[in-house]
Amino acid sequence: MALEAQPSQMLLTPSGANGHFGEAASANNKSLSIHRWANWIAGFSGEFARSAITQYLPFPRRDCVVMDPFAGVGTTLVEANRLGLDSIGFEINPFAHLVSDVKLRSKDIPLEKLTEAVGQYETFMEEAGQSSERSGCMEDVRPAPRRSPPPGFKSRIPFYSPAVEERVLFTLDFLDNLTPPVQNIFRVAFASVMVEFSNYTYEPSLGSRPGAGKDLVIDAPVGGIVAAKLRQMLEDIAEFQADAARQPKSPRWQVHNCSFFEAESRVDPGTVDLVVTSPPYMNNYHYVRNSRPQLFWTGLVTSPAELKRLEQENFGKFWQTVRAEEPISLVPHLPDLEEQLAEIREINLAKGVYGGSGWANYICTYMNDLDRFCGLLVRLLRPGGTAVVVLGNSIVQGREIKVEEYLCAIAKLNGLAVVRVQKLRERTGSSIINSGARLHTRSKAPLYDAAVVLRRTS
Repeated sequence: MALEAQPSQMLLTPSGANGHFGEAASANNKSLSIHRWANWIAGFSGEFARSAITQYLPFPRRDCVVMDPFAGVGTTLVEANRLGLDSIGFEINPFAHLVSDVKLRSKDIPLEKLTEAVGQYETFMEEAGQSSERSGCMEDVRPAPRRSPPPGFKSRIPFYSPAVEERVLFTLDFLDNLTPPVQNIFRVAFASVMVEFSNYTYEPSLGSRPGAGKDLVIDAPVGGIVAAKLRQMLEDIAEFQADAARQPKSPRWQVHNCSFFEAESRVDPGTVDLVVTSPPYMNNYHYVRNSRPQLFWTGLVTSPAELKRLEQENFGKFWQTVRAEEPISLVPHLPDLEEQLAEIREINLAKGVYGGSGWANYICTYMNDLDRFCGLLVRLLRPGGTAVVVLGNSIVQGREIKVEEYLCAIAKLNGLAVVRVQKLRERTGSSIINSGARLHTRSKAPLYDAAVVLRRTS
């Protein structure tokens, strides 16, 4: 018989009320060493991750294991490493996984070799951009790039203007001659800035610059932009290595490029002391599609079929992958949510998959994955182990879904204790999936982020 649970009635504690968590906004990572290498939507800052670790791991913290099931670009893993703690991460997106892996490996990269490679790249790009003008001769003796644009990558308008694309291809030519781990440092540097000089922009989803009211990028100093990023990374790596040299031991770490739902084949049960993580929000932000440029142009994927697999295996999937299916049943027994789902399924039926039925399928899929997530936490955490989970509410077809409350209910169904629920901040803007801020619908609820603290009690 299915257990029954209602959403948690625990009130959200105002941010900072107990002074436990650091600033949560992931935008703060843009100014933090190592974390500033590549932006990743939502999640939390390095300050938040560090404060969660130091609060919920006892002193002394030797031999503790920190895990992030949705590692993103490695915020939790880096902070655990800086604190001398062993860490395990899972990240299904190959680009985000690459960034996490490169950050953690950078403690061991020879700085002299990397510095030399950056200087060689600057010289290479300067020479590649020069053309010889011969009197009475129109011939351009500048060699053409060896690389071509990735054949599997398509965009509605040219992703790069011709002059920019040539410089990008020269950059990729240079990368082809490097060897790991230096090559991967360069891949991350290029991927982190490649949209800046493209004809696309994040608003926050990837779209064309003209669609956002911006001009096309006709030309840009690609080599200078990439080199500046590399110099910034060099500075951060030197600091990271200096900090590591002062640690009494070198912490162990793993970051797996796969779904967290494969964790039981890679992590022994009852061995994790603390989880600090942020699952994909239930806002239909399409991580796969929004990272397409980085995935294709760095060679991490080569065909749309690989993107399809990532969509199907992503936590919560996406509305686009489940909207046309037969009605999906909710696995955890949540009567309050069942009532909301019944309402949502009746909204805008004439719109087919764009109406309520498709969105109800998405909500059910997301909540079912939350249920699987909590079940794995019970098996992987040590008795007394803690999980700090950051997520946000959502507004679907004008109905507010308080995701943090349903997480609490699902956690209890799986035998986890709810320690605390704290509101971190209100978010500006609107939900991607039909919020009251965008539509004249009945819900005008603000969007917010919340931290849910769970514990395995036995």
